[in-house]
Amino acid sequence: MSYDLIVVGGGVTGSSLAGRMASSGARVLIVERESKFRDRVRGEALQPWGVAEARKLGIAEILKETTAELLWFDQILNGELAFHRDLKATTMQGEPMWGFYHPQAQEVLLSRAAACGAEVLRAATLERVVAGLKPKVTISVGGGTLEYEARLVVLCCGRNPGLRSELGFATRRGSTPLLLSGVRLNRLPSEVNPAIAYVANDTNSGCVAALFPQADGYARAYFGYVPQTCARIQGDGDFSRFRELFTATAKKAIPFGDAQPVGPLASFECADVWVDHPYRDGIALLGDAAASSDPSWGQGLALGFRAARILSDELLADADWNRAADRYATSHDRDYSAVRLVTGWFYEIFQELGPDAEARRSRALPLIAQDPTRVPDVLFSGPDFPLDNHSRPRFFGEETQAAAVLP
Repeated sequence: MSYDLIVVGGGVTGSSLAGRMASSGARVLIVERESKFRDRVRGEALQPWGVAEARKLGIAEILKETTAELLWFDQILNGELAFHRDLKATTMQGEPMWGFYHPQAQEVLLSRAAACGAEVLRAATLERVVAGLKPKVTISVGGGTLEYEARLVVLCCGRNPGLRSELGFATRRGSTPLLLSGVRLNRLPSEVNPAIAYVANDTNSGCVAALFPQADGYARAYFGYVPQTCARIQGDGDFSRFRELFTATAKKAIPFGDAQPVGPLASFECADVWVDHPYRDGIALLGDAAASSDPSWGQGLALGFRAARILSDELLADADWNRAADRYATSHDRDYSAVRLVTGWFYEIFQELGPDAEARRSRALPLIAQDPTRVPDVLFSGPDFPLDNHSRPRFFGEETQAAAVLP
């Protein structure tokens, strides 16, 4: 019952890691809780830098079969189109965004991992993890329990602060500026362009509305709102309110028409939750278990694919997996910190309320309209986009303010 790698969680990130390692000759076990993946409200837009990571992982071609290519990004401010961005022409990777239905992508990637040689246990629940030189897991499956050991155990099973604490990882948490509601739609109006990712910010209310087309005429719609000013949107009975608030924020810039829900409607917190250095004693954390970025900025999938790629790169390059996983954790800290830093800046520009925020926008937005390169492109081009001491002042238009007071 011994493996090179045990991956707990067979979602898109865990299956991508497992498939790559199995195809390279490692003996891999995937432990997945769900017997069938179901629709839950979560991120389904993969940023261009995440598409590039999928290519490096070797999963792009099979994943692409389930996706819609979003070649353009429409940024809408207070009901008016601010930017119509050609993503392939303007991102570092020269890639579009992808929109896909999460359960379908999970099944495709888990099946691919099995075809690459990974063993898969489904309807299996993690009961216990013991760290060490040969970490062990106890799994409940089929009415009994089994124990396995491995050179490395990777936990890719979502946010579980209790489990992380038991293993000695300290969980850190940011504030919750928004709640984000989401629902899958069909019967989209003909005005929806299936190659455009739509995002609308209302700087007067702090709200955000977004629509990301998917394959076969579907889309995922999101509405983010300040919890102090709006009752929680939750359940099928709230769809009419979701539609009303979405339309009020996007106005006519995002067509909604008579679109209908085809899945659950729910809200979740927009908060950064992370651990520093997600590796210790034979246990690596991956995906949301390592860090979940504020979902209103859509970085989670790309971060997960990048983490899977870097961890597999390190493991395949070094026979000492303790050393390799430690390097992965160092890289993860750097990448996630860059994303968290820049999403914080974006919140200050596009979502924060109050007179200071209004003054900030009145200074920054006209300059950005004249020169879009003022925006640090981390959210589309990823953490490899260069940042320096001038990045924030240039984004906020503060270098012109500093120049104005010089003698």
